[in-house]
Amino acid sequence: MAEEWVPGPGQGPRAGPQGTAPGPKPLSLVSTDMEADALRYRMLAQHLRAVIFQLDARGHFTVLGASWEELTDLKVASTLGTSLVDALHPVDREPVRGWLCALAAREQEGFRHEVRILTRTGTCWVELFAQASPSLAGEVVGILTDISERRRAQDAVTTRERCLAAVVEVQRRLLMHEPEGYLYQDILAPLGRASGASRAYVFEAHRDVMGRLRVTQRAEWCMAGIAARSQMPGEIALEEELFPEQAALLSAGQPLQFLASETPPRFRAGLARQGILSALLLPVRVNGEVFGFIGFDNCVEAHRWEAVAVSLLAGAAGALSLALEQRSTDALRARAEATLRRTEAGFHLLIEGFPDPVMVHANLHVLYANPAAVRYLGYEGQAGLVGLPLQRLLPLKDQDSLMRHVAEARSGLTSVRASDVTLMRADGQEVVADIVTLEMTFEGWPALVTIARDFTERKQMQARLMLSDRMASMGTLSAGIAHELNNPLSYVIANLEFVHATLQPEEFDLARVPDWRQALEEARQGAERVRQIVRQLKTFSRVEEERQEQVDLHRVLDSVAQMATSEVKHRARLVKEYGPLPAITGNDGKLFQVFLNLVINAAHAIPEGGVDENEIRLVTVEDARGWAVVEVRDTGGGIAPENLGRIFDPFFTTKPQGVGTGLGLSICLTLVRAHGGDITVESTVGRGTVFRVSLPPSRHEQGTRPEPAVAAVPTRMRVLIVDDEPQVAAALGRLLEDHVVDIAHGGAQGLDLLLLGEQYDVIFCDLLMPELTGMDFHAEVSARLPALAHRFIFMTGGGFTPRAREFLANGAHRVLDKPFDKADVQRLMIEVLSHCR
Repeated sequence: MAEEWVPGPGQGPRAGPQGTAPGPKPLSLVSTDMEADALRYRMLAQHLRAVIFQLDARGHFTVLGASWEELTDLKVASTLGTSLVDALHPVDREPVRGWLCALAAREQEGFRHEVRILTRTGTCWVELFAQASPSLAGEVVGILTDISERRRAQDAVTTRERCLAAVVEVQRRLLMHEPEGYLYQDILAPLGRASGASRAYVFEAHRDVMGRLRVTQRAEWCMAGIAARSQMPGEIALEEELFPEQAALLSAGQPLQFLASETPPRFRAGLARQGILSALLLPVRVNGEVFGFIGFDNCVEAHRWEAVAVSLLAGAAGALSLALEQRSTDALRARAEATLRRTEAGFHLLIEGFPDPVMVHANLHVLYANPAAVRYLGYEGQAGLVGLPLQRLLPLKDQDSLMRHVAEARSGLTSVRASDVTLMRADGQEVVADIVTLEMTFEGWPALVTIARDFTERKQMQARLMLSDRMASMGTLSAGIAHELNNPLSYVIANLEFVHATLQPEEFDLARVPDWRQALEEARQGAERVRQIVRQLKTFSRVEEERQEQVDLHRVLDSVAQMATSEVKHRARLVKEYGPLPAITGNDGKLFQVFLNLVINAAHAIPEGGVDENEIRLVTVEDARGWAVVEVRDTGGGIAPENLGRIFDPFFTTKPQGVGTGLGLSICLTLVRAHGGDITVESTVGRGTVFRVSLPPSRHEQGTRPEPAVAAVPTRMRVLIVDDEPQVAAALGRLLEDHVVDIAHGGAQGLDLLLLGEQYDVIFCDLLMPELTGMDFHAEVSARLPALAHRFIFMTGGGFTPRAREFLANGAHRVLDKPFDKADVQRLMIEVLSHCR
């Protein structure tokens, strides 16, 4: 009996014997292949760090990777068959249930969100990616990726800022409170929200005849959806309910926090009835005695409050203590007033131990700085900072940003954050920090408090990563650049050798003049092509500079197109579709790196050999907001949907091992956001990808400065050329053959000529020379012969030292880039004459 065959996965027809027509695969082997595929899938899932899962139409786990046990400390076997929604934190369940229903109904293809998963000991944050299965209706496949560390770091920073803002708000409310008002209720809401607690409350305490501490609840605030402590008895003997070591802390008036699981069984049962998983109690003292406690309950998850948050919240408890002392009996009024005068000293003590730099300032002058700020900014003591204008702590270029930041903080609506702020240390070095500023009352007067978080190391790491990415790009392009340089150099050298060999005085042939002129013209064109390539490389090297100036995006894109020619030309046509753009301010070197990365990625998405069928298109438009938009479109293979959400993650790459660093798109996003813009991406597998870079227009249109009246170049000028390279000096002298030219081979020789009384209309000076640099030469001339200081034109091949870069950064000096031509030279000579006449 003949077997029936069907093709297997990835198989073509089976070849029959003696060239007969191939037959289908036997049906008996199909199920074996399917079982093998399923086995391979499960084996892969066991070894991935991310948790791969599969859900049936009811949303229950049918497949679950072994990493689930490492993530949750729960067994895979006990989880299979349970609901994904039930495995989530209660806050996240309804949104995820809705997204899963949308997948089941085919209303969307997939989703990616950050949610919390329940673990054996609490919760952890994961990135949940889910997608409808193409094979079976209602089935869902997805991945859970652990992001707890990143979320913890973000939450820690947010908690610090929230708690500090709450302390300042409590201080403000207490100082404004009327004597007959009810203090407790006014302060609980900001403290509860800032601490992330489910409940906040105030206990008043007293000691009974046996000396035992007993507490009574006087006020309470609850988060939405959290029930009040309705079942709580009138008084609680807390010391009797806790373990001895916990009771000792409470009795001594020390902060106490605990998880419900760390308390005696009877007290734990009472906490369970109130839904309390963890709690924090902060003492309130009046006249040196424990008067009560401010308490915080967490009914959502069992976790401890971090030390900095406890310290800041304890500051709020201290502020309440002072307010209660102020409201005590007339016999204690004098003591309360003295204590209130020490409020600011108490605030100082709180901030003194704060690990991050903190400054209090008003009217743009420093009023107070904690030790961390003194160390961070390199001063010997607080006296060096107090009274200092804030402008002294920032570079001149950032003064306007400082004024806007302070003005926004003074509005008092919320705390104001600024990222990557450059601060000046006492020794002149720069450090980079993120800062947050908010209003407060200091010594009875309105002021602002600013907290800084050092990110100098992060900035340096970003610079190292950008350098690594540039080096990787140069490695990719190096062979192509060498090719682009060698082609013109080959006919430059060949044509010059032809002229040199045939142009002999004793055998001068007038008939060959057209050939010589043609050869020299081709050599000149080849040299110009080499010069343009070198200029693109110089632009690429300027990423380290922080200068901001008006950028011509079309010129940047033209440079990128030329630089990437070797990567593109064997894969696709490069098409430019430029439209009008608004003026933008930025760094052309950094934008060059962004667009070069995008164009190289586009080229690598297209296989070699299909130039006529593929294209990479550079499109520029102005959008409805007035922003400049640059699109890099390609007709490559596209990006898989599951990768779209991760392509901007550092070190994520879909390229083969050894190709690329995985940093390119991450660095592109960082650089574009530093310009105030953003990158979006659209991709369809098999059709191509569009990266869209949006950049905001310049805040202030740069007005055109009035140009000085143009002076014509006189027929005879006196020119001094100072350069330690004899060939460069001689070549420039030939270009200036219509003028009287003197050449000095170094700064010292040039200075001797000037000190002898020689007068010059223009001085060409190399920027970097041994012994006496162009900068030192200019400084000597400015001091001794100031009338000549504005007649300098500095020549440079682009190898800037940090000092040379700073010397040219302010734009006060004219620069002639090597290699140069006669038009460049004459233009700068006209500028000198126009300025000096």
